[in-house]
Amino acid sequence: MQQSLNKRINKLIIGIVVLTTLVLVLFVWKSTSEQAAARLKNDLDVARNVLTLVLENRTKQLANSVTVLTDDYGFKRAVGTGDKLTIDSVLSNHGKRVNADLTALISLDALTITSVPELIKAQSPFIYPEFIDAAVSEGNSSSILSINNKLYQVLLSSIKAPRPIAVALMGFEIDRLLADQLKKITQLDTTLIVYIEGNESYRISTLKPEQYTQNIQIENTDALYLPLLAFSADSKLISTRFTFLDKEGLKIDIMLSNEVKVVFADFISLQTSLAWIALLAILIAVLLGALFSRKLVKPIHSLTNHAEKISVGIYDEKIDVDWHSSELSTLSHAFDTMQESIQDRERKVVYQAQHDVLTTLYNRNHAETLLDKKFENKDTFQAIGINIFGFRGVNDTFGYHNGDLCLQELARRVTSLGGLSARLTGGELLWVPDKILTEEELKVIKTQIDGDVLSGDLSIPMTVAMGVINCPSETHSPSELFRRMNIVIDEAQITRQFILHFSAGLEEKYTRRLSIITELKKELSNTKGELALFYQPKLNLVHKKVTAVEALIRWNNAELGFVSPEDFIAVAEHAGFIGEITAWVYHQAIQDIQSFRAQGIDVTVAINISAQDVMNAELLPTILSLLNAYDLPPSVLSFEMTEGHLVKNLSEAVQQLTIMRDAGFKIAIDDFGTGYSSLSYLSQLPADILKIDKSFVLKLDEQVSDQNIVQSVVLLAHQFGMEIVAEGVENQNSLELLDDYGCEWAQGYHICRPIDAASFVKWFKEYKY
Repeated sequence: MQQSLNKRINKLIIGIVVLTTLVLVLFVWKSTSEQAAARLKNDLDVARNVLTLVLENRTKQLANSVTVLTDDYGFKRAVGTGDKLTIDSVLSNHGKRVNADLTALISLDALTITSVPELIKAQSPFIYPEFIDAAVSEGNSSSILSINNKLYQVLLSSIKAPRPIAVALMGFEIDRLLADQLKKITQLDTTLIVYIEGNESYRISTLKPEQYTQNIQIENTDALYLPLLAFSADSKLISTRFTFLDKEGLKIDIMLSNEVKVVFADFISLQTSLAWIALLAILIAVLLGALFSRKLVKPIHSLTNHAEKISVGIYDEKIDVDWHSSELSTLSHAFDTMQESIQDRERKVVYQAQHDVLTTLYNRNHAETLLDKKFENKDTFQAIGINIFGFRGVNDTFGYHNGDLCLQELARRVTSLGGLSARLTGGELLWVPDKILTEEELKVIKTQIDGDVLSGDLSIPMTVAMGVINCPSETHSPSELFRRMNIVIDEAQITRQFILHFSAGLEEKYTRRLSIITELKKELSNTKGELALFYQPKLNLVHKKVTAVEALIRWNNAELGFVSPEDFIAVAEHAGFIGEITAWVYHQAIQDIQSFRAQGIDVTVAINISAQDVMNAELLPTILSLLNAYDLPPSVLSFEMTEGHLVKNLSEAVQQLTIMRDAGFKIAIDDFGTGYSSLSYLSQLPADILKIDKSFVLKLDEQVSDQNIVQSVVLLAHQFGMEIVAEGVENQNSLELLDDYGCEWAQGYHICRPIDAASFVKWFKEYKY
């Protein structure tokens, strides 16, 4: 059954007033009890502080007096001679000066020599020997002691002549006078309850004994129950207590008490006032509710209609009502503001749902929606994936902030080309131009996108790889497009083909590459013996004997068969786990070196390392530690690295290679002549050896141009103080030419193919130059 708004408002207001009154009563009730507890807690803190201050002042007074006593020469002599009369006289005089209640002399073995007054029997054991030890070791010791059912604050001090010969004790009694002092300050009755060995022994209190039973412990009483005690006819006391001292079998609790009616004196009058206020508030609420409910009905209907329009997405209409109050007018304006805010927020939400935060390009989800429409309309278009070449290296070298800056600049350059652009993954963008581009146009656009990115004084080189897919001939859905885009971009990065078109063969190659990654990770994490090291000897043409070998990794996988190092090494570098392969290589090489040495073969093993390995600060310490574990010198290893890899981060590479060289390892530049060879570049590298690429050596005996190149490189290397290794020696004539040119080392099939460790040992023992 529906009721009028007037009745509902009246009921609501009355209900609210009644509920508010009840809540207020409960709040006051709760606050009153909490206030009582808080007041007692505050008094507790005051009492604690007062007692502590009094005791501290007494301790200082005792300390001064005992110092005068123990420094008294006559007293020391009397103690030394055992003159009891003199001792008692001195103790009595010094005690009277400070109104001490107890003075005593105690031997070092805790026997009471004398006390004034005679509260402690002479020649009786002192019941707190630990304080005697503390006074002897530390000079002074202060505490509170219970002696003959009385509390004393005492200070013990050792008597030195010059070594400790006895301990003097002086103390004040803690009595009813101290309790009265606390009551004067806190206006609370104070009780000191003394426990000896866990049993209550006696009390010092401002209360009468019959009042003990009237005490109600606030800690043991429900806080909400406390105000009810104010209505009790009996004179009750409310109290709280705390432990002041608890050590050496002595425990002292302090209890503070006050009359309940004093604590809750204002409670009853406050409750009565609240009752009258509540009744008056109900009457006023009924009158005001009836008045205002009538004026609210029409505006509420208008607001309701307007809210319904907003709910269905109608944001253009304004509320046009003659409001009777500024509040309703404000509410009307609030509806209009809410309408505009919702409309603006919807636009922002839609934008954020469709765009990437960093680059402001479309995100992957919205790009998929737009591409879906193109595929549904059977549009012919070109999808181009764009990735910063070596983006991981940019982040590692220049920091993630600069990596993000490169992405933002790349997005800006791509956006300026027009068409549809989106960010698919971390460093990969998608661009759909407005027209199909030719190969020449793609090259021009790549040059526009490439270029350094400036970050403050820093210039970050940026080169992009582009993967091109024609739609719908090469793909038929966004998901397939994204997958194939990933394939072609991945291939472009690995093969350094900066503009690469999709083909079916790439998908097969990508699948094999994924299989290589999976199987290689399995082998590295759980070695099954599929990886092996082969060694290719290096003939020293100066000494006419083999003194070095190059370690070459081989992999025969149960699923993939023989996998070429060129394949899986490139994949490992791109996937970021080349360091694990390098670690396996130097572990195995060091084990083989130890085996070679045990069989009388002393050779240096050259290990190929990548740019990632060189930049790895942990590589050198790990290898040195491993060599030390096998008791091998650094000279048993050398490192080879392709020059093209070094030039990307030349300054850092030079720094790291210098550290490795200083540690005792020889450094060789592999495949020299095929990369970035230049005199300035060569002069910066801390290298000991240049390896001439085999492309110049394979037909050295036939090609005059190769002979000229090799002779020039040999002369150049010698000018820089480097040795030469010629790889790819296939016949005796080439070997003799190299010897004539002054080349120090030769390596190739004519000398020996790469062979496993066991075969190398046999070959080495049989080989004669």
